This record gives sequence, C-alpha cells and structure tokens, in this order.
Amino acid sequence: MSTWDNQDEYGDIEDESSGNGFGSMTDTTNSSSGLPSSVTSRLHAYAKRIGQSNEVVVNSFIELCKTQHNSLDPMAEDEDLLVDWAESLVVETRRQSGGGNGNLQTWVGSFLGVADKKRDRLANIVRANIKRYKEDPAGCISDGRLGLYEKEDGVWTLTTKDGTANTGVAVEGNPVPPHGFKAGNDWVCLTTYNNEASPEKNMGRYAYFLGGEEKDFVNNGNVSLWRIDLKGDNLYKSLDIGRPCKVQVVPPKEGGNENFKDVLNTYSEFTINYTDEFQGLDANLKPFLQPPKFWTMEDFHDFYVSIDSLEQAYESRKQFMTIGGDKRAYGPLVITKGTITRMSTEPRESEYDDEGHNYNMTLSSSIAGDIDCWIPGAVGKCTQPFTSHWGEEAFPYAERSTVFVFGRIGMKTRDGLTTPKLTVFGVYADPRRARRRMTGGDTGVNQFE
Repeated sequence: MSTWDNQDEYGDIEDESSGNGFGSMTDTTNSSSGLPSSVTSRLHAYAKRIGQSNEVVVNSFIELCKTQHNSLDPMAEDEDLLVDWAESLVVETRRQSGGGNGNLQTWVGSFLGVADKKRDRLANIVRANIKRYKEDPAGCISDGRLGLYEKEDGVWTLTTKDGTANTGVAVEGNPVPPHGFKAGNDWVCLTTYNNEASPEKNMGRYAYFLGGEEKDFVNNGNVSLWRIDLKGDNLYKSLDIGRPCKVQVVPPKEGGNENFKDVLNTYSEFTINYTDEFQGLDANLKPFLQPPKFWTMEDFHDFYVSIDSLEQAYESRKQFMTIGGDKRAYGPLVITKGTITRMSTEPRESEYDDEGHNYNMTLSSSIAGDIDCWIPGAVGKCTQPFTSHWGEEAFPYAERSTVFVFGRIGMKTRDGLTTPKLTVFGVYADPRRARRRMTGGDTGVNQFE
C-alpha cells in the first residue's frame, strides 16, 4: 500500500468546545444588584458557562436567598455568607444539569466511528491566559484566571484572587507544582471556582454520531452528523459501531462558533444506553435503525456514496482550509460499502498515527479497482473494526466479507494514476453479509514434537 499522508483532519481551527469555564471570571466590580464583587464574579462566570444572562443568574441567586435561606435582603448579609450561598447555587445547578454547560438532552441514533486524533481542550485557554498573565500578572490573578505559585520555607504556596495559601506540597521532590505550567519565569495554574489548582490539560476525542435530538428525530425525521466530544476518562470509550442507542449530551449553544455547531459536549459520567426504544417511535420503524438501512437510505441523509462514486464525491464535496498560507483541499466524510479483498487485523507501527499504530483494509471497486483503507489506531482501541455485529451475536469476520465503512475520502497517485483512498473511522460488518474468520488452533511449537 502507498504511503499515507499525515493530514490533520481539523487544520488550525481554534477549539472552543472545552465547556469548562476556566478563565472566565472577569467581573470583580460591584454590579447594579448591590452584591459584593466576590459574589457577582462567581455568578457572572457561571452565567457565561451555562449560556444564561448575568441578570437571570443574579435574580435566581436572590430568589434562592429568599426562599432557601430566609434572607429578604441579601445585600445586607455578610459577604462570606453570600459567597457560600453563591457556591451552593452553582454546585446544586451543576448537579442537576450534569455539568454546567447547559442542560443535558437525549440524542438518539448510532455511532459511526471515532476520530483518529485527540486534542487538548484546554490548550487555547492556557495559551490565552499565559498571554494575559505576561501583559498584566496582577490583573490575571485578581480576576480569577490564574493562580501564582511561589516557594516559601521549602513549600509551594498558591496565590489566587482570594489570597495566598500554603499548598502543603514540598518543593523538594516536586520541582513542578500541582498542575503547574510556566508563564515566563513564573509557575502558574488554572484555578477552580473554589480557587484551587486545576488540571491544565483535558484531552478529548470526537466520536461521530448519526442521529438527532430524540423528539426531533422521531417526530420530524431529522438526522444529522454530530461530533460527540469524549474527554478525560472517556477518551477511549468503548463504542458499538452502528448499534442504535441513546446518549445524554449538551447541545451546542445558539449563536456559538460556526466551527463547533455540530459538537455535542459530554461529562465524566457519560454513558451509552444501547436500545431502539426511542420515545414515540413506532415498532414497525425499528428495522430502519439497523445500519444496512439507517446508514444508506437517502430519506435519512446524503452521506452514503457507492464505492464506485468516491472520486466524484471527492470532487463535488471537497472543502478547503488554509494552513501556513497554503490552501489545501480535504475530502468529505462519507459512508460506503465494499467487499474486502485484503485486510490486516494486526496493528503495525506508524509514526503518523496518534496511537503509534494502525491497520489496513482493501475494498474492491469495479471502477476504481482496489480502494486502500487506512484504519487509525484509535479505531482499534475504541471499537471492534474486525468483528461483525454486537454482543452475543458478534464474531470475527474474514476477507470477502461485505462491510459498511465510515470515513474521509482522500486521493492518492500511483504510477501516474490518481484514485480514491479512505481514512476509515468506523466499520460495521452485517452478519448476513460477513464470512466467519477461522480462529483458534494450537500455535505452539509443541505441536511438531
């Protein structure tokens, strides 16, 4: 197979999908509500994080003071008491919503695959705060963006907008303070709403999901391709490709960045409910949720392209990005179907793959000939690309099986001939179209004695 280009799927698009709220505390002055700045800074930061106006959140806080704390005049209360009540509002609402970046909603459909690359969702926030710190160190600390580490009596201290505290972490043996990173010559860190050091990295990977919000999906048949952001412990979440399911996600904000209008956020407790029991869905429609139908029917979407039409799909749907002043084309995400003429189920090392290894598969096309398919290492870790179907019915399949694949079209040139290729993010092998692979047997040398 020809050398696979190391092309970055996302280019230099700035990532705004972290949804963590770090670095958003910028209001340290008293507002028209009359509340102390230590309270309004928490409320305003929380309002930004959940996509509400400052006025709505402040009014909610004042109402909480009256109904839950019997305080008819919150502005007359002690500041430290108001701060605790503000924290109570934030924590309680975060618990109810599952996180704090808006209310969780139920999305239904199926996973198509996982992206080959993982990204640090906090990288841009860290970069922006370092820049701000270099311009105005005191202001960056006082508005709650960063904390400053210093050494005192052999121990790391942390200065935040609420003052300086001893971390209890000895400098000896800990040359880097907890979650610390350099801003110039200083050690700094991101801080939580309680002014504690917070992790400076949060790795995430997109999983591709075909479906929609449950009511809209069932009532209106609205099906779209979404990117579900799997972060932290969910970075290598095991996914059943093509299997109907329900997930709880945070939809994108209205009026948000266009580059992330298809991104659904998740939280650490993200779970997948594999079921076709969608609210309001007639039983006679459930067979259409199976991949051979759901992945291919034009009534649902236009992602399916016949394997003999990949080149035309590339030319008609390709997009462009500018990297370093160069305009580059990249192909569309599509679903196609083909018969396997060759595959390698064992990982092989690759310096171009995020996981350090990948797999390959070749599909047959009557027009283009063999279609080279590169399967990233992440696909092998998060899915079972060489297993047919799911659960107890699953079995390893062999060459000459017909499979449905989801991936991005590219073009390769060999011996002067340009033909399509695929980076495959997900594979579904229908058991009715798959040949069982022979496994087992004695592979030890003792069999020859």
